[in-house]
Amino acid sequence: MQYIGYKTALLALASAMVFTSCDKEDQGEISGPKPTSSFTASTPKVVGLTSEVTFTSTSTDAFLYQWDFGDGTIGSGQTVTHVYTKGGTFNVQLLTAGRGGTGNTTTQQVVVVSPLSTVNRLLTGGSSKTWMLDNTVDAPIVVGTEGNPSQYFAGVKAGELPACQSDDEYTFSSANGFTYDSKGETFYANQKDYTCQTGLSDTSPFVFGAAVGNGLGQFTLNKAGTFIGATDASLTERVYRIMAIDEKKMTLRAGSGASNGTVFTMKLVAK
Repeated sequence: MQYIGYKTALLALASAMVFTSCDKEDQGEISGPKPTSSFTASTPKVVGLTSEVTFTSTSTDAFLYQWDFGDGTIGSGQTVTHVYTKGGTFNVQLLTAGRGGTGNTTTQQVVVVSPLSTVNRLLTGGSSKTWMLDNTVDAPIVVGTEGNPSQYFAGVKAGELPACQSDDEYTFSSANGFTYDSKGETFYANQKDYTCQTGLSDTSPFVFGAAVGNGLGQFTLNKAGTFIGATDASLTERVYRIMAIDEKKMTLRAGSGASNGTVFTMKLVAK
């Protein structure tokens, strides 16, 4: 097992340091109490889409500390802060060493919230949150393929979205409900019309989960005909992947991109 290798390395290092620290009268003998192994763990702190946990050894008679964070990574030091990039239950192990050799390994479970929960909270605001296309930046909507997102349409300059498109509001609730408010008119984007016409305000349940392919997460609008940003965006799939998100801004990609299919990448801002 990988952890056995860590333990062997720690014991070897401890022995080397102990022998170095012995004076000539000691004749190289290791002496001293056997160290204990114990530690505390802070409550996971969400930082962006990761979680930070600080581990502090409360062991006695130890001067070397080897950590296995349970996610395939290790660390050393009496106090360490580890960043978890995914959620789950992790078995964190601490092995100590001192003049009396190595202490017993101690293990604690640390429960880290999945980043998907954070993404969902940012999307919905924890209860309800409204987003709009960001008309203050260049290329608020581009169209292309997964490999080249702006291959077909590189977008317009900041402030150049049609008024009937830039004022649209898209609201997501923590109860998995989606509401589109067209503010009276919808910008029809298809091969026949690129004009403001009768509004298509609508609602739909949505299913939220892990992204299939690139993305931090994704949602699928259940109701046929519902859309975000453009009327011709992902009409058959109604899949929207969240490529980036924070409290104020979000980048969505409409379409799965499967089989080199067309995707719409949109920049939104929280209202």
